[in-house]
Amino acid sequence: MNIRSALRADGSPAARRDSTDRAPRSRLLPRAREPLAQIAVTLGLVGAVTLGRLGLGLIGPGVASFSLYLPAILLTALVAGWEAGAGATVLSLAAAGALFGAFTGKNFLINLTLCAGAAAGIVAVAGYVGRLMERLAHSEIALAHRNLHYDTLFSTMSEGFALCEAIRDDQARLSDYVVLEMNPALRRMLGVGPEAVGGKLSDRGGDQTAWLALCDQVLKTGTPRIFEYHNEATGLWHEVHVTRVTQTRMAQLFFDVTERKAAQAHQARLFEELNHRVKNNLTIVSTILDMQGRAGGPALRAELMKAVDRVQSIAEVHASLYSAEGGAEVDFGAYLESLCQGLSKSLLADDRIQIVVEARSAPMTADQAIPLGMIVNEIVTNAVKYAYPAPGSGVISVTFRPEGDEALLRIADSGAGLPDNFETRPGGLGLKLLRSMVKQVGGKLTIRRHPGATFEIRIPGQKG
Repeated sequence: MNIRSALRADGSPAARRDSTDRAPRSRLLPRAREPLAQIAVTLGLVGAVTLGRLGLGLIGPGVASFSLYLPAILLTALVAGWEAGAGATVLSLAAAGALFGAFTGKNFLINLTLCAGAAAGIVAVAGYVGRLMERLAHSEIALAHRNLHYDTLFSTMSEGFALCEAIRDDQARLSDYVVLEMNPALRRMLGVGPEAVGGKLSDRGGDQTAWLALCDQVLKTGTPRIFEYHNEATGLWHEVHVTRVTQTRMAQLFFDVTERKAAQAHQARLFEELNHRVKNNLTIVSTILDMQGRAGGPALRAELMKAVDRVQSIAEVHASLYSAEGGAEVDFGAYLESLCQGLSKSLLADDRIQIVVEARSAPMTADQAIPLGMIVNEIVTNAVKYAYPAPGSGVISVTFRPEGDEALLRIADSGAGLPDNFETRPGGLGLKLLRSMVKQVGGKLTIRRHPGATFEIRIPGQKG
């Protein structure tokens, strides 16, 4: 049954109301279920045959008697069941024998047995056929109800739905497909009419290579695919689910996500504006600290320059957020390279010390990137200051790479190393800040001495 057969072509509410108001009925022979109805059917059919035989007797007295009752017995068993058929057999035998002398003579017992046996066989067969007809009637009604419900859902659902048949070329590649069904919601979404049903994808025009490749993968693997699609003609955004129905057919379900996309775009604009303002404010703070440091003594200037570098590491994160397309995550590898370039410019006056960065690309939230940036800032600053006293020279390496379900951040040098009591002695602000930041990201800090100094922070929940 075509899934739109119970609907008008326009899919209007009136059409849906008509389809739901109609109660499905079986088109098979009606069945008498009540005892009184069965008795009435039996008496009515046997009585009608008897009256007919009486009429025929006026024309030809020799007309056969009992054989005329066989159709009545058959019809009674079909309509009212085998019990009523058995009753009709008894009445028919009695009427044929009493009224028309059907069972007389020396062979009357044989004739009676043969007629009764034939009637019993008819009743048995008719009863079996009747049960089959009843089951078929139930199945027909159940199928009609199911189709009616499906037709109503097909017409009233707000999501777009299409059923498509694949068309393959001589090399068995998916080259096109035919739209077998398309509900009214999808026609509204795509801005097409009922004529779209029966049409092909190629009728739209344009390059459909990528779309056909995706559909081909769904048909071959059976794995559903979900993607977002922007309809330039209508300006709507759709989330499309493609599912294999058979080896050659697929279902496409369209959800209108235009409002969600608009909300996401608005949120992204607000986020960019916020990060832009934060970055500007951090730049102002950094500038003020730098000016105060230049006006103060050497000790104050050194401490304020450290504060400037810390503020600048935070500003770098916000600069990365502002330029990122996603707006919520930072490419930590790129951020680390930018941060170390800034530290090289602010800390290194010559080529005696080099900061070498080896960082893989990996997304990271701002809540993780900012503490890790401050960790790198503190360790690199101290390494530049203490690892290679003048006139010595060396390299400070900064490495970041994902490893399984975590990531490794390593800052190492081969310089003078750390004091033996470095981890146990009361630390200054830099060491306290380092431990606090490691704890904030849920990481594990490992410090190695000799040769030089190596700081390793393992950050959980990171995948490359």
